[in-house]
Amino acid sequence: MGVLYDYFRAPGPAEVREHLDENDGESPVPSAFDGIELKSIDPTVLLGRLVGLATDREWSPDLAHDQLIWPAGAEQDMAYEGPWVTVLPDSARDVLAGIPADRIPGLADSWATAEEFGPFSDPEFLREVIAEFTTLAAQARTHGESLYCWMSL
Repeated sequence: MGVLYDYFRAPGPAEVREHLDENDGESPVPSAFDGIELKSIDPTVLLGRLVGLATDREWSPDLAHDQLIWPAGAEQDMAYEGPWVTVLPDSARDVLAGIPADRIPGLADSWATAEEFGPFSDPEFLREVIAEFTTLAAQARTHGESLYCWMSL
């Protein structure tokens, strides 16, 4: 099994850290924060590819470059095996929030061709994923929140 990814919105890093500290790093989705349990879509590469497609830009790591916010110091501990939580840039949140519904089918078809999906890409499933991301991102933007990614091996 690969890395698991859950995406969620939250008021700020302090609230996220507090929840994770109190709950042994368990995913806060859906118990504490509104989110999506995706399990296979990483923030930097695959989500970054979607942000690139939505903005007609070629993929680069900065499109959805996430920053580690929990646990403190994990980036220096090469033996640490998770879980981790990162925050996505608000620019990626805003791109996702701004995807109009009529663009979702075409974006899903294009996104499904990303080599990182391998033979498991399903445009129909990805349409649902994009719709969930746009809803989550729009809610986060409306509430002045950021998007976060919980991940674990």
